[in-house]
Amino acid sequence: MNESKLLSRKTAIYAVLALAVVALAVLNFWGWFFIRGIERQIFRQLGRQLNNAGKVYALQISEKFLLWESGAAQEDIFLLPENDLKLIPLQQLLYEFKETGELETLFIVSLDKERFIGPDIAPGSRERLRRFPLNDSLFRKAVLGAQPEAERIVFAGQYFLTAYCPIFDLAGEVAAVLVLEAPGRVFSTLQFFRQMLLYLGIGGLTALLFFGGVIVIAIRRLFRAEEALHQQNRLAQLGQMAAMVAHEIRNPLSIIKGSAEVLQKKYASQSDELFDFIPEEINRLNRLVNDFLQFARRRNLHLEPANPAEIIALLLGQMNDPRIRAELGDAAPSLKLDRDAFKQVMLNILENARQAIPPEGRVTIRAALSERPKRYRISIEDNGCGMSPETLQKIFDPFFSTRAAGSGLGMAITRQLVEQMGGRIAVTSKENEGATVILEFLL
Repeated sequence: MNESKLLSRKTAIYAVLALAVVALAVLNFWGWFFIRGIERQIFRQLGRQLNNAGKVYALQISEKFLLWESGAAQEDIFLLPENDLKLIPLQQLLYEFKETGELETLFIVSLDKERFIGPDIAPGSRERLRRFPLNDSLFRKAVLGAQPEAERIVFAGQYFLTAYCPIFDLAGEVAAVLVLEAPGRVFSTLQFFRQMLLYLGIGGLTALLFFGGVIVIAIRRLFRAEEALHQQNRLAQLGQMAAMVAHEIRNPLSIIKGSAEVLQKKYASQSDELFDFIPEEINRLNRLVNDFLQFARRRNLHLEPANPAEIIALLLGQMNDPRIRAELGDAAPSLKLDRDAFKQVMLNILENARQAIPPEGRVTIRAALSERPKRYRISIEDNGCGMSPETLQKIFDPFFSTRAAGSGLGMAITRQLVEQMGGRIAVTSKENEGATVILEFLL
């Protein structure tokens, strides 16, 4: 599958996941606003019913207790003691209103908000009513003879509706205000549903995001595996082609090399540097052919416990390059390695580093243990010319090389060998700042 098709499939899957998240969020918020709309409609309806009931109650109070005709009578009714017999009929009427209307409470308030009459005849009832939180704005509207809209309040987690209804005297003047408070249990229920809907929406969205993230990770791994499989198929085809070409080249090279040796012996008396060029170029071609064959034929490694620090020390002794120094520490662990393969890996990396640094440059090999998971990390740092981002991206591609005489298989074979030994390799670099190759092996 080519890259454009793979990218289109990724985009389509991610788009479906994004649409699912958006759809769930929209559905959740729509349900939340729907309940809010129902709540507002119920509030308006219940508020109108409470106001209508208050008007009826106020009218009955005015008709049955025409005690508001004069200011003196008004003062007398509010100044009567709580247990006065004249108040009992009025309090009984208020009590009937409270029970039949299923009200939380109702009471009559004087215009100066200093005196109260309620349905409770127990001592101290007026003092309890005095602590009722009156809404000054709505109370003033009722004092002016208007009928304000009911108010919804929340107290101790419970909802209540409060209405203010003017009570008129015989002259049509406002003599007092009737305050009614009804429980708003339906609002508590709606609030519960709204909260549950919000919590369910948040929980569903969180679950969707979680599973969406899991799906995205799984899809990425699937696509990476598919891309790796596609890459392996391509490399396998290239390897087969390389093996065929190498086989066809090796036989003519043997003939050319033998012929060159015969000519060199035949004309040994004639000193000509061309006789030296031919074997050198034949050896270079042989090395190139060997690289092709090694890349094409994935060799079987023999893994056994080995000390990587010892192998590196032996290799550095053979290379004898003062520009390379090792800082491996004392406690190098035993890893399951193929000694020859690990030596070739280090040799390939060090050769690239040596070619990248100037004569006065340096290459440093460091090793350390890392936790969670436990790994043995080897880093090879140089202060050479570094690599561009484009080169760094293609460094492990087969047949990619920045050197004219290179086969482009060195780092590809290196990664192949590292992965066969259960490790991984990474390269970081910036132009003119050197490069670092990191090898990691599980303990």
